[in-house]
Amino acid sequence: MNAIRLLPLLLLPALSANAQLTPAALPAWDKLSDAQRAELIAPLRDRWDRSPEDRAHMLERAQRWRSMSPADRKDAERGMRRWERMDPARRAQMQVLFEKTRDMPPEQRHMSFALFRALLPLDTAGRNTLLQQWKAMTPAQRNAWMAAHEPPHHGPGPRHGPGPDDRGPDED
Repeated sequence: MNAIRLLPLLLLPALSANAQLTPAALPAWDKLSDAQRAELIAPLRDRWDRSPEDRAHMLERAQRWRSMSPADRKDAERGMRRWERMDPARRAQMQVLFEKTRDMPPEQRHMSFALFRALLPLDTAGRNTLLQQWKAMTPAQRNAWMAAHEPPHHGPGPRHGPGPDDRGPDED
């Protein structure tokens, strides 16, 4: 997906000999010449050819992107930018969390992410204390904790991820 995101930035000068054109002055896709289209697609074509093992994943991401609403695309772009700015340690934490929660039911995944966010700013002793309290809670107490510790929603569009009522982000 990095090649797709960076494509406009990397190839903007190739669209015109005049690099001072504003993005609004550039033509729509169907108005580009065949040479301009080929220039834009070249990095993606090269990645496709050099990574046969990634082709299915690349195609799946392209299909998922086309099925997204404009608001969902904007949220996805914001998430990709956040990911790119993350330091390697935080990325590693997020990858572990994703792998551990991938197959969880939505409500359990939402609770796991909320607990993870609550643990991040704490020192080791604080984390251990909160984890012990969490383990001792009944389901009703955990639901109350979730209601009291719901992270704030920032930006346009729906809240990210399923919530405690088991609805997905498109159903908010």
